[in-house]
Amino acid sequence: MNDDAFADAEEQLRTEIIDTVRRCRKCNYCYSACPLFQSTRGFQTSGPSGIIQSLYYGIVWGELEGQEKETLRDILYQCTTCNSCVLTCKDRATGLPIVEVIEKGRKLLVEMMNGPMPSQRKPMEQIYSHGNPYQEAQENRLAWGADLNFKRLPTDEAETLFYVGCTTSYEPELQNVGRSLVKIFQHAGVDFGVMAEEKCCADPVDKMGDMFLYQEMVEQNEEAILACGSSRLVTVSPHCFHTFTQSYDRLTAGMEVLHYTMYLDKLLADGRLRLQAALPRKITYHDPCYLGKHHEILEAPRNILRRLPQVTLVEMEQYGKDSLCCGGGGGRMFYEVEGNNWLGETRIKQALDVKAEIIVTACPWCHTMLDNAVKNLGVGGQLQVVELAEIVAGYLMDAD
Repeated sequence: MNDDAFADAEEQLRTEIIDTVRRCRKCNYCYSACPLFQSTRGFQTSGPSGIIQSLYYGIVWGELEGQEKETLRDILYQCTTCNSCVLTCKDRATGLPIVEVIEKGRKLLVEMMNGPMPSQRKPMEQIYSHGNPYQEAQENRLAWGADLNFKRLPTDEAETLFYVGCTTSYEPELQNVGRSLVKIFQHAGVDFGVMAEEKCCADPVDKMGDMFLYQEMVEQNEEAILACGSSRLVTVSPHCFHTFTQSYDRLTAGMEVLHYTMYLDKLLADGRLRLQAALPRKITYHDPCYLGKHHEILEAPRNILRRLPQVTLVEMEQYGKDSLCCGGGGGRMFYEVEGNNWLGETRIKQALDVKAEIIVTACPWCHTMLDNAVKNLGVGGQLQVVELAEIVAGYLMDAD
């Protein structure tokens, strides 16, 4: 891309940010909903309105390249992009797309060589060079299922493309999620396969602000996924689901894109999963922000848990669209803000308050953040963090 194109992109971002932020009433209702504002004990620039006002004045005062440029960068990259502020602004104020403004601000800083955060640069480079942010070899991506019998696409053909994602593929503590979903799909007689050369959906690239790398990866992934010829795509991560449904226009034009909780809810409703009794369990469900707050997928996971024999579902203090963010979204998996896992620890305390034995989630990053919080608090003997797919797989009736 030539220099003129970069300059045009910068100017467009500046204009769009200024025009949007001018509509902010500064009512500050968004502060009460923001998990970041809670976790940083109330710094004004840690709230949604404070972040976008900092960006606005950074632009109009010409301080994007001055002595304060790193201060502005640090403010912008705090946000988890959970969408709580957007929902609150829609309900109580002007309906400002606050998260979109913050993401545009990050793109502007990257274009000006002032972003992302230093700790995020290596993961970004790894996504470009290895197709994942974890410095893992591409040839090891399917190692989690090496002993399992499933189709490899596009060499094989399948109605459903099971998109596993980077974290589930490479993180040892989460690889059983992929294995559990394979077991569930096979139990239900789903015609499915996994891409032989799956790569990152590019969500981290988008949230860290490199819009040109993001566009390039979207185009490459669309070509590869469409070449598989499947009519349905099922994701493990809500972040993959969000990215595919929001940015992959060619994909959504010809494929049904589902998060796995939506698909399992349908399989159960259709009677394709036969469940057996197990020991009584008291379970609470943690809503991932990119399911609940961004897409209002609130009932499908709960429907699944309510159908499981001997399960008592209890709700935490904050749940549904009011659920507390785990702290891992918006590129925060690769950049710690508070200096500790404060948000995750607060969430675990809320689960303990309702005397849950298991806190279930449906997002690899939520799982990681909550599991770290359990370890930090030393409450592993009281509470387990389990992915919903693993819970369902444990209830499947053995084949006759």
